Amino acid sequence: METPRTTILSYALGTGHKRVGEILAAGLSTLGHACDHRPLEEWVPWEYDLLFRHGYLFLALRVPAVWGAMYASPTFTRRGALALPFMRKRAVRAFGAQGFGESDLVVATQYNAMEIAADWKRDTGSDLKLAVVITDYDVYPLWPRPEVDLYLVPHPDLLAPFLARGIPQERLLVTGIPILEAFDAPQSGEEALAALGLPHGVPTVMVFGGGGGFGPMEETVDACLKAPGWQVIAVCGNNQKLRKRLVPAAQGHPTTLRVLGYRKDIPALMAASDVVVTKGGGLSLTEAISTGVRTVVLPSIPGQEEANIAFMARRGWVEVCKTPGELPGLLARGPAPRRRPEDLPSSPARAAAEALDRLARRP
Repeated sequence: METPRTTILSYALGTGHKRVGEILAAGLSTLGHACDHRPLEEWVPWEYDLLFRHGYLFLALRVPAVWGAMYASPTFTRRGALALPFMRKRAVRAFGAQGFGESDLVVATQYNAMEIAADWKRDTGSDLKLAVVITDYDVYPLWPRPEVDLYLVPHPDLLAPFLARGIPQERLLVTGIPILEAFDAPQSGEEALAALGLPHGVPTVMVFGGGGGFGPMEETVDACLKAPGWQVIAVCGNNQKLRKRLVPAAQGHPTTLRVLGYRKDIPALMAASDVVVTKGGGLSLTEAISTGVRTVVLPSIPGQEEANIAFMARRGWVEVCKTPGELPGLLARGPAPRRRPEDLPSSPARAAAEALDRLARRP
């Protein structure tokens, strides 16, 4: 097989699943794959997208306690699926209509994507190769599917829960969550600070709400500004409303606060920072701890984000901040030496791409 045809499916419930898809597409392209990255929101039926994307974002951001209860509910496990039967059928038909089943390999970076692909494979009896990239440090009960040929897992300690749920050892591989190689390589942050007009050598805290700028960002920035001697970089991602709301704060603190939108130089900004304050997304946390920077976690969405925080806090990888008001006290401890967790898989993007390449070319 000279040119494997690979379809990567993500879903814009945040930006993490899409970013992982883009990273995998780039890595597989270098290995000779013809990659097609197709987020679900581009092709699933409108009612499916309304419920699972818009509905999730509404619950998670507006009534998180309800989302947390749904995440922990045994209802979906008993039913064996998230989608209701009529939604499942329409989504599976859309998968087939898009021609994804003609690929040599389908890679899902999110649960809904896996469910649709696995249902299509089961319904049609296809020998399509299906891989799943787990992007949270949690084992959701619905992940196990016999149609999945390979699960790429973030950490060795997650193997036992997957095995306990009946997934064979040969279908599990620890690669880590695919992130840009730049997060995994030491670099200087001096140029990034200079480009922002901030001095090198001054304690710097980066407030990062992921690509969506989610979480109590305004309160967090305000709390960090109260820490004497610190300068603050606030990255708002695609949240333009948040960025506009922070403009008065930036005008009031012209020498110590920079408010940024969506950035592609996050590795350099993290390298320039002594502390990163972020939310509980699996990708954002992995990016931060991979640089070795002291990482403080904000109150986050129940469910998978709380599971990520608990997993990392137990290992001493992150510090948990219950309220933004605790930040001045945490920052008063000062910068800490950079320390990357020894058991965090290295070069995860390369490892994931090579594993997927082997699967695609397997007879």
